[in-house]
Amino acid sequence: MRVQWATDQGSDERLNEDFVAAAPGAVVVLDGCGLPLGTDLGCRHGTAWYSRSLGTRLLARMLDGLGPPAAPPVGPPEGAHRPAGRPLVARLAGAIADVAAAHAGTCDLRAPTTPAATVLALRLRGDLVDYLVLADSTVLLAGPGGVCEITGGPYYAAADPAVAEAALTGTVPAAELDRALLLTDGATRLADMFGVTDWAGLAALAVDPGPAGLIERTREIERGDPRAVRWPRAKVHDDATVAVCSFGR
Repeated sequence: MRVQWATDQGSDERLNEDFVAAAPGAVVVLDGCGLPLGTDLGCRHGTAWYSRSLGTRLLARMLDGLGPPAAPPVGPPEGAHRPAGRPLVARLAGAIADVAAAHAGTCDLRAPTTPAATVLALRLRGDLVDYLVLADSTVLLAGPGGVCEITGGPYYAAADPAVAEAALTGTVPAAELDRALLLTDGATRLADMFGVTDWAGLAALAVDPGPAGLIERTREIERGDPRAVRWPRAKVHDDATVAVCSFGR
């Protein structure tokens, strides 16, 4: 599996609260929940720290014991999702617990504004690809049959490990994929906000001109609407991150 990625800060007024990291066979992408500047988070570290801390711990847990599956998956025919267990949920729950323990002594984790993030994770496990989606970031699975878009629901990773159970997960044979893309919502705007392309078009842009080119195309559209009038949005420019995982066929 080959991974290419790009990330871009949305505003000079705040740190990039997205986080991306990859290791052989695994990649994570997180989008920190950017509350209005000045919001009391009950945490002295901040949202960017939370995304980075959770992302690095999750990646480490994903790599622990990584190996080929005991048996091939069974289920729907080629091209469909095979919900062969939820192998990444426990690892996300453990990572959330790790981060909570790291700052529970200095921060108020009971605050409703405690730092939180969306989570995307993908790993190659033998001949299988496991993915996890928590909250409103997106995974795109692209293969000969087209592009499948998976966007999560309303629950974010924060201080409670139990939220990991709300993640969408799945396992797909690597042989059925050309590539998988992990995108924060700042990088999906061309398809889900601006409507200048569809999900297949977005997946194509992530390959040519590539992750950085996709983000720059998004910035061009945003700069053409500097007051967020044509496309109403809370942030004129949001942090944007794209990771493209390519599989040899």
